[in-house]
Amino acid sequence: MDSGSDKSERTATLPEMNSAERLAAIVESSDDAIISRTLDGIVTSWNPAAERMFGYTAKEMLGQPITILAPPTRPNEMPEILERIRRGERIDHFETERLHKDGRIIHVSLTVSPLRDRTVRLARLGDAMMQGGYRRLLLYPFRGQT
Repeated sequence: MDSGSDKSERTATLPEMNSAERLAAIVESSDDAIISRTLDGIVTSWNPAAERMFGYTAKEMLGQPITILAPPTRPNEMPEILERIRRGERIDHFETERLHKDGRIIHVSLTVSPLRDRTVRLARLGDAMMQGGYRRLLLYPFRGQT
């Protein structure tokens, strides 16, 4: 089958999707780890990119504390991020480290967004992470050059 026709068939179905289905498709196909969690830090969604980045399946992480990903060298970081969000701050492209299932430290760029309910009350948090190593590999050769 021609991959061009495959693409046009998928594109043709996009308008038929409602906005929630489109958003879900975007999250599922993203290369960035997208995770949602309660204000208590319990994981409520975990996309395929998060599976690839951290080594845990969605089944393993749903209902578990997000602190599983916190390296022992950063015990206060997640509570501090939550406090900043509660004060109304947004965490945007925060360079940090997280723990892979196999114990490796992973460098990530973290964005945490407050997710509000219909009454505009802070209801949960959405985390988006990209593995920082890729960006570092691309930027290092250009440092110091003008």
